[in-house]
Amino acid sequence: MLGHGVEIFSSDEAARSVMDEPGIQALLTSTFGESILEMAGSVSHVSRTKLRGLVFQDKTARDKLETIIHPGVLTALEKGRKQAREAEAELFLAEVPLHYEIGASVKADLVIVVASSRTVQARRLMERRGLDDAIIEQILRSQWPIEPKVEKADMVIWNDGDLAAFEAQVLTLARQFRQA
Repeated sequence: MLGHGVEIFSSDEAARSVMDEPGIQALLTSTFGESILEMAGSVSHVSRTKLRGLVFQDKTARDKLETIIHPGVLTALEKGRKQAREAEAELFLAEVPLHYEIGASVKADLVIVVASSRTVQARRLMERRGLDDAIIEQILRSQWPIEPKVEKADMVIWNDGDLAAFEAQVLTLARQFRQA
């Protein structure tokens, strides 16, 4: 959608990748127990569903998870930023869902918050991930409310509508960057 010269980094994809690393998987199982593992054929991997059930019920557990996962994600982010610079990308766009929650550990020239109402957030979590109301409430309660994120952002894309409305806002923003 954004076109040539744009490098995109996803923190969620990086977190999944970090969790698949053998050393991280071993650390996660020693911290949270073997019950977080599930088998895919003959290979075990960390079940995000099982881990989610543990960490969103217990802030201490969530803090432990973040201590294990975030350093690897931040390392991958910096690697992606360096690769984008070396490739002379016009724009390096990093999706960092917990940008404000993790403090000042992510350097950014511009923070764009993609915001939606709590109702839409809950509906999307239910539809896309098949989560129930209880876990959705725990997830949303663990994050900053959208209002302070919007207030701190340099720019906001409101995403309560359909995909076409979202894409139109992103393309408008991309045009502004290209004209600058």
